[in-house]
Amino acid sequence: SFGTALTLNGLNVTPQDVVQFDATSLGSVTAGTFSMYLNGVDVGLDTSGKKIDAMSLLPDGRMLISTTGNPTVPGLTGMDEDVLVFAPTTLGDVTSGTWSMYFDGSDVGLADTSNEDVDVLDVDPNGSVYLSTIGDFSVTGVAGFDEDVFICSPSSLGSVTACNYSPVLYFD
Repeated sequence: SFGTALTLNGLNVTPQDVVQFDATSLGSVTAGTFSMYLNGVDVGLDTSGKKIDAMSLLPDGRMLISTTGNPTVPGLTGMDEDVLVFAPTTLGDVTSGTWSMYFDGSDVGLADTSNEDVDVLDVDPNGSVYLSTIGDFSVTGVAGFDEDVFICSPSSLGSVTACNYSPVLYFD
């Protein structure tokens, strides 16, 4: 995903899209092609407030997505501290699928300031959620700055999210 609209070898991409790079070579002479992986406008990511600022792919093919603004997608409204999950039916130039809430940030203390917009995320094989925010954050048991990564060990996910935060930053 890119922060601004651009063209990659003839492929028009917006900040609401996710592209895939298929490498034919890596290293000092990297080569390959870009293709559309998720066409955001097809699935409701159609305004500037819905720019993708964090994305992670789950082993089952579902995509975790956070946006710069408060997203409203078919069947769901969220906030910028939330992580939505997209279950694709089709991917590529014509994308379809369904949305649901994966991580409700306001349930776990991430709505206190506008700086707590999630902009980095990943989920490890044990289900722990690794997060960073656009600015300083403070949640139960841990606080940090925009470049820090902290860990939520969830006891529940979805529209009712609960977690225990690790008292130590994963990345300081």
